[in-house]
Order: sequence, then structure tokens, then C-alpha cells
Amino acid sequence: MVLTRIFAAVGQFPQDDAVLARALELATPLGATLTIIHVIDLPDCKADFSDQETLQGQAAIAARDRITAALLRLGAQTSSAEIRIEAGSAGLKLIEICQEAKPDLVVMRAHQKTRFAERMLGSTTDRLCAAAVAPILVVKRPINRPYARVLLATNGADNAPAALTLVEALLPRASLHLVQAVEIAPQLQEAMLRVGTDQAALAAYRDALIQVARNDLRDLSAQAAGRTTRAILYGDPATALVRATRRPKVDLMAVGPGRPSLIRRLFIGSVTRRLLRDAACDVLICHQRQER
Repeated sequence: MVLTRIFAAVGQFPQDDAVLARALELATPLGATLTIIHVIDLPDCKADFSDQETLQGQAAIAARDRITAALLRLGAQTSSAEIRIEAGSAGLKLIEICQEAKPDLVVMRAHQKTRFAERMLGSTTDRLCAAAVAPILVVKRPINRPYARVLLATNGADNAPAALTLVEALLPRASLHLVQAVEIAPQLQEAMLRVGTDQAALAAYRDALIQVARNDLRDLSAQAAGRTTRAILYGDPATALVRATRRPKVDLMAVGPGRPSLIRRLFIGSVTRRLLRDAACDVLICHQRQER
């Protein structure tokens, strides 16, 4: 896999300094084109910002100036990225742009949901993750070092080989640790107990799940270009993965897209949502990139 086009979706500064810094850090060694996208959402805002005498035109100039200042603040050349100013609702416009341009990666911040509508319908980040139009790197904390240790989480049914390929193409020098959480679903365990399953049978079933997970991780590791380590996590997957992100040397958690569904464009999965909210490191959502 060759990554040639990376988007950085920015809104406010200095909050999005880390987004720009990560996008530059990833795009530069890959020789990828970096496009910085800012969406202006104003009443009656039109896509044409050419008239500098209008409110929309002044808003576009101000946005471009803020992005340029951020690049300079990070020690980057202003020519190192294309700046694209768009008009509309941020979430919908970013989905539209990604469907049109088909980037290899979108870098953005983990937006906090503050308004009632966002709590009900999801933030800009939630919407883009649910749309599954491109792999998304969600930056959750300031940069203090390059990505060196990556956890790749799989559930055995989430197209993990494609996620592995993306991570290795994006971060060829990072060490990779494969993890899978194992748990008997609470509803299933309750049903098993109701029909008379004893503790020995429950333990045997749990052991069988663990063996399947070990096989999944072994098979995935065999497909890796470099050396990997692997481990089984125990308990609720979301809780176990969040706990794993709190290890001192973990820089990034990568997760596959999960099983496709009819409502994936409205909601993201519970594990992904929990990671975006509670993970102690950045999160890479490895949606399969669209063909150009």
C-alpha cells in the first residue's frame, strides 16, 4: 500500500496545532500530499469566497491566516500543504469532500460534544467515523514524540489484515502489538446459566474463545511485514482496550472498522465510541480507503 494523499481537518487554533503537527509528521516521510481543510459554517454561506468585501470572504481570509500562522508556529513551510477553505456543515462537508477526493487518511481532533444536537447526532468526528469514507486518525493529546508503539486491536471479524496493511504503510518504523479482547457476552452467559450450564462448562467455553483469539492473532501476525508481539485481553472489550491505552509506552491504538451494518452511517460502534471518548492515546480508525 502506498499512501499519497493525507487530509488534516482543522477548526480552531491552538487546539488543532497537534492535528497539523501529526499530519505533517506522517505526510513528510511518505512524500504524501497534505491538504488542510477548514469548513466555515455561516448563515447563507456560499462556496464562493472570492468577494473579500463580504462576511464570507473575510471569514475565509481570517481562516487561511490562522492556518498559515499555525504552520509557521510549528516550523513548517507554508508551501508544505495545500489549504482548502469550504463552506457548509463541517461533518457533512467533510464527508462530501472525502467521497470526492478519496484521501488515504484524514487527521482530525477528538471533538467534544457540547450542544444538544451534537449529543444526539454525534460530533463532526463521530459523523466522519460513521460514514466510513476514509481511514481516520483522531488526535487526542498534544505531541511529545513520534508514534513508536502501536496497539492494533482486532475482534477476529473486522478485516484486521487491511488494518494491519494500513498501519504498516503509515508507520513502517513503529513497533506493533496485536491484541484481542475475550469475553463471554453477558447476555449469552446469562442464557447459558438459565438453561443449566455449570461453571465447568462456562470455563471450557471461555477457554475455547481464548484459543480462537490466539489463532486469530497468530494468523494476523504471520501476515505482518515486520516483527509483532501479541496478547489476549480479558473482559469487556471497550474497557479492556481503554485500559491498554493507559500503558506508558503506548502511542496509538488502531482498530478495524467492525462489521458493516445498515445503520453504520448514523452511528459508530460502542467500542469505537468508547475509545474516542476515553482512550489515553490517539486512535486510528482503519476504514478501508475508497478506490480512486
